[in-house]
Amino acid sequence: MKYFITVCLFFVVSYFAIAQEKDTSSFIRQTQRLEMEVMNDEHSFNVIPGGENGLMVISQPNDYRTIGELWELTTIDTALNATWKQTLYADAGTYLKGYEYNRQNYYLLFGRQQYRQEELTVFRINAVDNDTTTFNINTVFPIDLEFFEIMGNTIIFGGYAFYKPVIMTFNMEDRLPKVLSGVYNNFATILDLVPNDKLNIFSVIMTERLPSKHSSVTIKSFTADGTPIQDRLINPGPEKSLLDAASTSFLSGYQYIAGTYSIKRNDYSRGLYLARMKNGIQESILFHNYGDLENFFVHMSDRREKRVKQRIRRRKENGKRIRFNYRLAIHDIIEQDGQYVMIGEAYYPRYRSSSGNFNNAGYANNFGGFGSQVPVNYNPYFLGYKYTHAVVVAFDKAGNIIWDNSFEINDVLTPYLKEYVKVKVDKESKKTILIYLYNNLIKSKVIDHEKIVEGKTINPVKLTYEADKAKSTDKRMEGLEDWYGETLFAYGKQRIKNSENPDVKGNRKIFYINKITYEKNVLIE
Repeated sequence: MKYFITVCLFFVVSYFAIAQEKDTSSFIRQTQRLEMEVMNDEHSFNVIPGGENGLMVISQPNDYRTIGELWELTTIDTALNATWKQTLYADAGTYLKGYEYNRQNYYLLFGRQQYRQEELTVFRINAVDNDTTTFNINTVFPIDLEFFEIMGNTIIFGGYAFYKPVIMTFNMEDRLPKVLSGVYNNFATILDLVPNDKLNIFSVIMTERLPSKHSSVTIKSFTADGTPIQDRLINPGPEKSLLDAASTSFLSGYQYIAGTYSIKRNDYSRGLYLARMKNGIQESILFHNYGDLENFFVHMSDRREKRVKQRIRRRKENGKRIRFNYRLAIHDIIEQDGQYVMIGEAYYPRYRSSSGNFNNAGYANNFGGFGSQVPVNYNPYFLGYKYTHAVVVAFDKAGNIIWDNSFEINDVLTPYLKEYVKVKVDKESKKTILIYLYNNLIKSKVIDHEKIVEGKTINPVKLTYEADKAKSTDKRMEGLEDWYGETLFAYGKQRIKNSENPDVKGNRKIFYINKITYEKNVLIE
């Protein structure tokens, strides 16, 4: 699933000076930087990674609610040089809903907020010659889109119509839309779309409410033209519910599904599972309580971690069930040397009472959970989602845990859920780099399976001039994304002050892109 643009005003730009931290990582390198001047506060920016073909920057000079049809496109090569600029005009009242890159083409999806929601426009821009093709698509009925994928000549849309899940394909050659059968269900939620370009098939991963009131995961697979080829429900057993899932592609007939589970009808997860499917038939499913993981609680203080582990040991000795309640956002599964590495990020919603006091909700307060339950007669004001840590777990092909590790995230508070932690696995050293960006600071950790190679470190976003000082950053418009090979890029809006360089503006507002890589020689040592 790629990213859909969510306009959110939960957080304002902080106009306090950002602390000038020093680099503490031995591995992370910021090798190049590009700045684009921001003329006013209404500029919005999005960046699409195009692999070794570079990047595309999409900027909007004015608020789309008043103008909306003017967009500026800039392609950037891997050395962060601008190679092409073009103004794109979309119909009045449209906005950018999503974007994608596939087979040397950038795809931009535009839709409407209120009226004529069934009318969509997709622009395809070739990354090599910049040739642009427009596709006007009518879905017949309005769809609240949440998924947008490209597979060969097929555009795949996923979302909800009349509160029920819908999957639709659009063939870019014959320009015909098709609504897929077998998806429209009152009690199902779309978790992910998993395209396989090599086999030209895709899977729809859904949660489904069972007659027993438990929930499970359904895998529906289709060919590019929408022909169904598989529809399987994972059987979790009589006591458990499957809350979410991430899936591998088909591998010699095998497909692995991993996610979180709960007991009976609880909406909070108790642990992780991995199911193995062969030719659409479930062969096995194994469950692992959070208390079975070696490093799940490393993000806590030493004293608290020790106390939690002592409780786990006592409960196991007394034959009692270990109970944890967490919310965990699951990433995609990484296949590495016969192992299946799953990444999840733990979070909880945070509220503020009318009296101004803070309250943490989302973790039930039993046995090692965070925060407290929402009190009775409480009228909460939602502040955002507070992240606590990321967990990395490697499974073998049978579903057993080989190793696990975690990465503390104690500073992220966001109005919407997104994947913050990026994972890079070095092919030579087999070490794993965990990295995220928040509030102008790049934070990283390097692990070798369950071992810590380098603990959590900080790298401030590198500025252009030595005398530059970042006075503010817009947390609504910063991010860190995979690019190509070992390379990532950071981006965001900054207000920078420079009182020493006479040839540089004393105060400037810019949108930046920083190229980020890691030092391979240090990793191998």
